[in-house]
Amino acid sequence: MDTLVIKPEINLKKLWHLMNSFWFILGAIVLLLLVLFSEEPVLMSIFLAIWLFFYLIIAIYLSAFYNTLEYSVENNTVRLKKGVFWRIRTTVPYSKITNIDVTQGPIERMYGLSHLKIQTAGASGAQGAPAELIMSGIRDSEALKDMIMSRIGTPAAYSTPKEPTDDLSLQKAILAELTAIRKAVEK
Repeated sequence: MDTLVIKPEINLKKLWHLMNSFWFILGAIVLLLLVLFSEEPVLMSIFLAIWLFFYLIIAIYLSAFYNTLEYSVENNTVRLKKGVFWRIRTTVPYSKITNIDVTQGPIERMYGLSHLKIQTAGASGAQGAPAELIMSGIRDSEALKDMIMSRIGTPAAYSTPKEPTDDLSLQKAILAELTAIRKAVEK
C-alpha cells in the first residue's frame, strides 16, 4: 500500500481567519466605545492599536501554522506533522488505534469540513482525555475513516483460536490442573 499524504482543505484556513476576525471585531467595538466614552481616549486608543497588532500577529501565525499541517496514512501508521516554532510529529501505529471519531460543528458543516479524532488505548483511557491524533480540515472524513479502519486489520488478541491439538500429554496436564483447582475450592 502506498503512503497517502493529506493536506487540510483551504477552507480550514478561511474558517480560522473568520473566527480570528470575529473576536477582533468584538474586542475592537468594545475598545472603540471606551475610546468614545472614556476620560482617557489616548490610553484607550493605545489599547486599540495593541489589539490590532495582536490580531495581525495571530493572522500571520494562523497562515503559517496551516502551511505546516500535514497528515499521512502509511502502511503501518498514521502520522501528523505540524508546528511553526516547535515542530511536532505524532505517529500512531494501527495496532494501537481503538476508535476513530468524526466530529463536525455547525460552522464547519457550512464549510464542508470535519475532524477525525484517532484514539489509542493509552491516550483515550482517561476521562475527557483528548484524542492521540486529530486530523482537522478533512473534506471526505467518512471515506478516510473507512480507509484507516480497513488498514487496521484484526488484532492478534482477538483472532480466532486454533483448533485444539490431539496431544494427549497436553490434555492430561489440563486435567491435572483442573483437578488441583477443584480440590482447592472444595477445602
